[in-house]
Amino acid sequence: MAGPRLSRGVVRLVTCASVVLYGLVFAKAGALLPEFIFRDADKIQAQMSGSSTYEGSSFDAVASFYRMFGPTLLNLLIVATGALFMRAMLCRANRFGLCAAALLLCLPCVFFNLFVASKDTLVVMMSLAIFWAARSRRAWLAPCVALLLYSAFALLVRPYFLLIVVLAAGALLFQQLSMRWRVVLIVALAGSVAFAPASVYFALLHPRDMAVDYLVYQSPFGARTSFYNPLPPLSWVAFVYDYLYATARLNLALLFSPGAKELAMQLFVVLAVWPALRSLGSRARLPFAYRLCACVVFAHVCVSMLFEPDLGSYIRHLSSIALFSMALLHEWCTGDAARARSMRDADRDAAAAVPADRAPRRRGGHGR
Repeated sequence: MAGPRLSRGVVRLVTCASVVLYGLVFAKAGALLPEFIFRDADKIQAQMSGSSTYEGSSFDAVASFYRMFGPTLLNLLIVATGALFMRAMLCRANRFGLCAAALLLCLPCVFFNLFVASKDTLVVMMSLAIFWAARSRRAWLAPCVALLLYSAFALLVRPYFLLIVVLAAGALLFQQLSMRWRVVLIVALAGSVAFAPASVYFALLHPRDMAVDYLVYQSPFGARTSFYNPLPPLSWVAFVYDYLYATARLNLALLFSPGAKELAMQLFVVLAVWPALRSLGSRARLPFAYRLCACVVFAHVCVSMLFEPDLGSYIRHLSSIALFSMALLHEWCTGDAARARSMRDADRDAAAAVPADRAPRRRGGHGR
């Protein structure tokens, strides 16, 4: 994954070229980009213009925030967010493999979220704020910022973000527990889900069926990779089967819809999800900031399996937190090697510090 090392000049050149290209495409976005990119943004724009079609909805809440900036400042805000996002993704990609992975992770996020003012544009802004807070020496700052932003976003825009907060906090707690308490936690969680009423299963999984109905019967953009829940979500068995089926459909796309687009999407999913799973399953003690990133990505993926209706929607939502996946990739490619060098240097320094009188004496024959 790491590959040959890139100089700082090359990294800066790639970063600047990417930002300049993004700015040029942004200036002509209306003529260059497909129409479906503007689907949600048009609803938000309508609310900003005084329409009452989506009054009281999440589109109205987001429009109220964007309305504070006005058209010109809003465009500047989006461009600045895109430039900062690309810089954060690429500035530390000092290996060829890391740089290629960063570009692949950047593309869906920029394409879906950073040419228009959408809900996921706000999620990208939130990820940048959490990323910068995680780089602080104060370990408590990043989780506090994440809790504040995700809770506010859940209350005003997307309620399921509260479930992401709960799962991320549970994953962090799970890592701190002994094996005995981990087993207890897993059994308690499985039992609470197994004995939940049917209405809970229906509320968690039925939104997928509603979204697919919209894509099939009302959306002009089609539903090529969409899928319904195989079983009506009214029992524990059906809930588990539907959840596992959605996990396979969304994370192993090539098995169900082979094609060039699906191959590109599959590569993105691997780069976005695998670093978090590897970090959570690693025995190495990662710094807290990286464990937080891994838990947030893991929580997003777990919650997405409940309602995502198709592969495109899954990629769009997952790409908004690509910055966390990139941070984990960088830690894996460079952090392990750095820790190994640090341990070797510490062992060498310890060996050099052993007093001469404590060093093992060489036995040899001496003439009388």
